[in-house]
Amino acid sequence: MKPRYIQGSLAGGITQRTDVTVPRTAATRVGAIFSAARCTVFTAVLWGMALYGVTSASPAAAQPEAVSITEDPGPAPVAELAERRARILDGMGSGIMILFGAEPKVFSNDVNYPYRQESNLFYLTGISQPGATLVLLPGNRSQKEILFLPRRDPAREIWTGHMIGVEEARRRTGIAHVWPIEEFDAFLEAVLHGSAYGKRPSDDTGDYRAIGESIENGTPVAVWLLADASSRYGSRYPRALRFASEADRFPSVQVRLASGLFRDLRVVKSDWELQRLQRAVDITRLAQRAIMRRASGPGGPGGPGGPGGPGEPLNESILDGIILSIYRAHGAHWGFPSIVASGPNATTLHYEENNREIASGELVLADIGAAVGYYTADVTRTFPVGGVFSEAQREVYEIVLDAHARGVAAVRPGMTMRRVHEVARKVIADGLLKLGLITSTSGNQYRMWYMHGTSHWIGLDVHDVGGRDMPFRPGMVITVEPGIYVREDTLENLDDTPRNRSLIEAILPAFERYRNIGVRIEDDVLVTEDGHRVMSEGTPRSIEDIEAFMAKPAGR
Repeated sequence: MKPRYIQGSLAGGITQRTDVTVPRTAATRVGAIFSAARCTVFTAVLWGMALYGVTSASPAAAQPEAVSITEDPGPAPVAELAERRARILDGMGSGIMILFGAEPKVFSNDVNYPYRQESNLFYLTGISQPGATLVLLPGNRSQKEILFLPRRDPAREIWTGHMIGVEEARRRTGIAHVWPIEEFDAFLEAVLHGSAYGKRPSDDTGDYRAIGESIENGTPVAVWLLADASSRYGSRYPRALRFASEADRFPSVQVRLASGLFRDLRVVKSDWELQRLQRAVDITRLAQRAIMRRASGPGGPGGPGGPGGPGEPLNESILDGIILSIYRAHGAHWGFPSIVASGPNATTLHYEENNREIASGELVLADIGAAVGYYTADVTRTFPVGGVFSEAQREVYEIVLDAHARGVAAVRPGMTMRRVHEVARKVIADGLLKLGLITSTSGNQYRMWYMHGTSHWIGLDVHDVGGRDMPFRPGMVITVEPGIYVREDTLENLDDTPRNRSLIEAILPAFERYRNIGVRIEDDVLVTEDGHRVMSEGTPRSIEDIEAFMAKPAGR
């Protein structure tokens, strides 16, 4: 999903003008779903029911496809949440950590976007309610963990639903000290001026002593925050940045970034996390199979006919709506707005309109991911409407498939994401040379047609925490997603130089043959003790499997 760009100029003196597509903000992502689905959700649900054979039976009872969906393990066990916090406390060593919850975002006037908790706060508490703040104090023995929450408000609950109370928060998190958020500022003022918070004295007189002594001696107190530099996308952590900008009002504070602590902890998934993630992957697999079935040819509930019946046009929005209906039928949400890109749209990496009429024989690139309790799958398939690849589509697809297979085969303990990319990149470059789309594999010409990385981490975030040079360990989960994108304006965007004119002349016949073909193949891969396991296995991937699957009547 949304592969990351690799920046830089093309080798051999070739330069390329780039209007780089950037990752979308949360607001843009949600807005895309609203616009793409608003006119088609009802129709898509009906088609989803037809694909399932659903009348009044439950989705699980009515599924015709042989896809086993992993059981939801439910909320994170309290013991696991406590262990995560203990490991963060150990990593801190001293000072105080403040984790601010995500702030609600306005969609329109008095309507908010669906609320999404900050991932690290959720990771330590399992709390998805707005207004939460978690404080960790490794130097304390009693008040080591304090969760601040809004007080329950019956009038507010009439409008927005149940709010978590003190006892419920204690049961769900294992945190003994749950205090009203209204007391947070006074608490922080006291502690960072070297005193205990008098309104809620600790049972242990040694609590806060280490912070007080540091301030008294002029030694900076480490205040651990999650914060990123403000950018054109806006900061993910506005409250942390505000605190950091005002930290000089305290006598002796040193702001430290907590992101590294969470990266090292979150990158290896527990058995509970893997079960949640596997369920998200399974639901995503089912959605991929459903839209393949819907795009198989011609006419009927499984054919490319539109909402009016057989023979009418198929729109990307219909497939988008089917995906969403399957997510919701299984209690999942989207982890990111679906990319349903047909024809030339498949060459746009972050395509999000999902509202084009699809011609028979065109490719559909579907990059989608269900989320179960924030744990997000990410699976991409590219398939032909009508169920049969053309010769040119097949030639491009086979190169990407080979790169995907070799990239997956390289995943094992000790390997790195950068090295997996190099394996896939070489296959892509060699293939592009054979197709005639580049004249040399020694430089960066291949990046005209393959401009992103092969892998990213997945977990609580679809682009989860982790480093590209971090050695793989069992329990890590990555994507493998090579692609080729023959954009119709790529050659136009090359600088007008003698070398580029010569290159264009050499590759123009191949460019005309493969123009507007976009292919990406993506699976979710778990690192195991002895290698790897493809979590999304069973979603048709090879040309033979896709064509055979799309040729079958529904339910077989």
